[in-house]
Amino acid sequence: MNKLRFSGKRFKNQGGGFFLLLISMILTMGCSTADLSSDKVKHPETQPTLREKAIEVLEKSLNTRGGYSTYKSYNSVRLKGTDLWHSSLVRFFTPVTEQEQKFEVVFSTSGREINYLFLNGKRKGQYIGIEKGKTYRAINQEKKFADSSKIRLYLEPLIHYFQWPYKLYESPILLYVGEEIIANESYHILFASSGGVAASVEHDQYVIYINQKTHYVDYLDFTLRSLFESYKGTLHYRDLRNVQGLMVPFFIGVSDEVEDKDYVHEFYFSEIQFISKGP
Repeated sequence: MNKLRFSGKRFKNQGGGFFLLLISMILTMGCSTADLSSDKVKHPETQPTLREKAIEVLEKSLNTRGGYSTYKSYNSVRLKGTDLWHSSLVRFFTPVTEQEQKFEVVFSTSGREINYLFLNGKRKGQYIGIEKGKTYRAINQEKKFADSSKIRLYLEPLIHYFQWPYKLYESPILLYVGEEIIANESYHILFASSGGVAASVEHDQYVIYINQKTHYVDYLDFTLRSLFESYKGTLHYRDLRNVQGLMVPFFIGVSDEVEDKDYVHEFYFSEIQFISKGP
């Protein structure tokens, strides 16, 4: 039986995950806004220098992985794979019906259009998606639009998880935090935010771990204010391969923290395709 436990500002369902908020809302009402910033990045007088260093480190990483301009040359992505869940309780609060859900999803890099096809299980052949900001379900290609938090809170993070190692370069706040050794590997640590440095329900925060040897993004801490203001989690990127000039992960694991391998769920991709912009 899964046990709910509280650890600082984190909530962990052993084998659980970020959808836990949907069944523990009352318990979490008193939690404060998750804050991924450190004292080092909070001083305005040092931020210009820290931003310059962060851009230098991230650009080197991006160039190693194929280049930001290459990423920007594509306007949509197709992923085919399996979403492996480790908690049926948490999965119940998503559109996913199978512990090993096979799927194919196509999404615009802007995130405005998402089309997800179930490839096995009870919903095999059915679609869910987001079109012009509205969620829908489709059976026999007929779309029925109705607001669904389950669809939105599953699909939007999925595409964010895949894109953040490239897309966070666009963050208005991007600062160098320092260095850290994890599992005998040395990392550059960067802080990013979609708004200000201070924690706020109005914007998300991120911590990017760039391997100093490979220059790949191995881990990424994140908040999801749209989900719940106190939630923060960690992405694990593995099995990077070259696809159309870009190094991209064929495995993404979601856990509570960097050194935690007790994944909420794991994405294994069998096919990745980038689709170019039209003339």
